[in-house]
Amino acid sequence: MKEILIKKYITTTRFSVYKDLIQYNNNLKKAKHLYIPLSILEVSLRNSINNIFEKFYGVGWIINEANFLKAKELAKITDAKSKIIDNQEIITKDKLVAELTFGFWTALFQSAYDDKMRTNNLKQIFPNLPPKEIKIIDRKTMSSKLNHIRKFRNRIFHHENILKDEFIDIEDKIYEILEYFDMELAEYTKNVNNE
Repeated sequence: MKEILIKKYITTTRFSVYKDLIQYNNNLKKAKHLYIPLSILEVSLRNSINNIFEKFYGVGWIINEANFLKAKELAKITDAKSKIIDNQEIITKDKLVAELTFGFWTALFQSAYDDKMRTNNLKQIFPNLPPKEIKIIDRKTMSSKLNHIRKFRNRIFHHENILKDEFIDIEDKIYEILEYFDMELAEYTKNVNNE
């Protein structure tokens, strides 16, 4: 690509974080390669949490803004409801679950929700968690893993540089979480992603 096109359409500022056009291309290819696993992880996470929380707190927990939710998460629900209304759609549980950001769902693993994300709850959200004798996965560990993935996901969706050392093994981490849901789900994702 000609330098004049890079300056005009990509901008010098955005391009300056890359060594050259090859590195920029590699960044685009990595983002493309991880889009499907990220999509499946995000949809699986929100649906799994919602299914378990409906069991514990009732089908209306999210629409009725359950009283255990903190101010930031309540604000995200309000924003999501506004978007649905702005699109001239009816607010339903399914619409709201889908409209809420990945950040909303990962925030439910923060320390403020420690009592909602005990090990027994985690095992219901992630039915394939390894036994504690093999690997201890608690709320704090899961929060760290999901926030790392969220940070990476946001960089992809904002078209930023993801070729950084902190993301060197991100694909393995994404598939690790998918395996915590179900091995077949992880295999399905790998197969679809490699077609």
